[in-house]
Parts: sequence; structure tokens; C-alpha cells
Amino acid sequence: MLLLTTLTGWIMMLPSVEEKLQGVPFCNDGSKYAEVCKQAVGYLAVYRLLFAQTVFFVVFSVLMMNVKSSRDGRAGIQNGFWGIKYMVLIGISVGAFFIPEGNTFGSVWMYFGMVGGFLFILIQLILIIDFAHSWAEHWVDKYEETGGKIYYFGLLFMTLLNYVCAVVGVVLFYLNYTSADNCGLQKFFISINLLMCFGINILSILPRIQEAQPRSGLLQASLISLYTMYLTWSALNNSSNDACKPEFLKTGTSKNFDAQGLVGLAIWFACVMYSSIRTSTNSQVAKITMSEKILMKDSSGKESNG
Repeated sequence: MLLLTTLTGWIMMLPSVEEKLQGVPFCNDGSKYAEVCKQAVGYLAVYRLLFAQTVFFVVFSVLMMNVKSSRDGRAGIQNGFWGIKYMVLIGISVGAFFIPEGNTFGSVWMYFGMVGGFLFILIQLILIIDFAHSWAEHWVDKYEETGGKIYYFGLLFMTLLNYVCAVVGVVLFYLNYTSADNCGLQKFFISINLLMCFGINILSILPRIQEAQPRSGLLQASLISLYTMYLTWSALNNSSNDACKPEFLKTGTSKNFDAQGLVGLAIWFACVMYSSIRTSTNSQVAKITMSEKILMKDSSGKESNG
């Protein structure tokens, strides 16, 4: 559902869709439908679509509060009725296009998007750190159990690969985004992010950190460094200063779904999937652990009665 909504928003942003829509008879005859056609594409149309999606998921979040298991009656709504839920989402989306245009909706929803985007970046950081810790712990445990050096060299290789990609990214940023004379802000953010990445790598191997978190290491720091470089790349691409961008990103080129957008979509989808799988796995582990405790308690009680 998230992926389909995102793809629909991308289609709405395509210039070719807007051009073809203008060729439809009732969209260029000066009637009241012409204004509706204008609202059906572009960034304001995406705002309305994402507004509807937000309302839909917020309602379901409130509806699912304190649901602990599938035995709860509300769990059936979460796990089923997919046809109805798609119809509800489509209905809310259609209704969102009837929100009066003006300047209020676009401006207010832009700030919601900025705050929500910032919060999701923090959530992504937490998920990536959690993934890196789980990855490192799993391979270290395998190495200690089996003695297989493939896990040791695998961790070493992936750590070095992350560092190489991050360093290559920094070099490309300096070459492509700081060529003009007025690119001081770009130079500042590239440099400060590079220094922050250097700092977290030093922190990850300090003795005090190792005492508190023995499995903390350079793999986690290298992955966060690479993610930081992606965020830097995203910020540089979205700068309004065209003089500090490569030629293919300057005004007049199609940039609705470029490489940066593809990478961002892949990271977003991977984080959402990982969060869902991780939550489900933790829930199953908790149930198994609780069942084992109950079995141990029952068996000990039977032994004492005997």
C-alpha cells in the first residue's frame, strides 16, 4: 500500500503526465474542469495524496492502540478487509482533492512534511544502527561458534567497503558541488559531516564505549558514515543554488525521479520492511520465551508435587 501510493505520487510529478492531461478535451476548454485537471498533477497533488495516506494510517494507529495479540477483535481489522481498506484510502484521497487550494493547505502541509521527514530520518538512523548491531553480533557469534574465518573477513570486507564508498562520495561531492565561487555553504556541510563521521568512528572504538557496548565497532560506524554521506548528497541535490550542481542536475532537467530519488526510495522501503520484520521477530521470540518460562514453572511444580 505504501509502495503503490508512492509510485502514484511519482506519476503525478512527471512532466509528461501533465502535458498529456492538458491535451484531454475537457482539461483545455476553459471550463471548471480545467482547474480540476491542474490540481490533479504536480507537487500539490502529491501533498493531497500523502495527506490522505497520513490520515488513513493515523486512524489505524489510534484504532490499534493497546492491541496485544491477534485474539483482540480489532486485530481482525488490521489483518484483513484489504479490499475495503483500499477503497477507504482511495475515498480519502479523492476527498483530499476537494480541499480548497489557496495558500494555506500547501504551506501548512509543507511544514508537516518537513517535521515528519526529519523525524523519519531519526527513525531511519535508529533502524540502521539496530540492523548494523544485529548484523555484527550474528557474524561475530558465528565466528566464535564455528571458527570460520569467512565471517571475520566478511565483517572486515563490508566495513572497508562502507568506508571506501563514503570516501569516494566525499571526493565526488567536492568535485561536483563546490566548483563555483559561491559554494561556501556546500563546502561547509560536506566538511562538517565528514568531521562528524570521523568523530563517531573514533567514539565507536573508545574503551569506555567498548565497556558499555562490547559489540560496538567500526561496522556500525562505517554504515552510519555511508548513510550520512547519502543525506549530504540528498541535501546538495535539493539546494536552490544551481551554480553549485553538476550540469545534469541544473534547472530545466527532469529530476523528479533521479538516482538520488531511487536510492532514497530503496532506503525507505528497506527500513520499513526491516522494522516490520524486526518487530514481528521480537514478538515471536517474546512469546517463545514466555512459553518456555511457563513450561519450566509447570514442570518444576509437577516435580515438587511428586
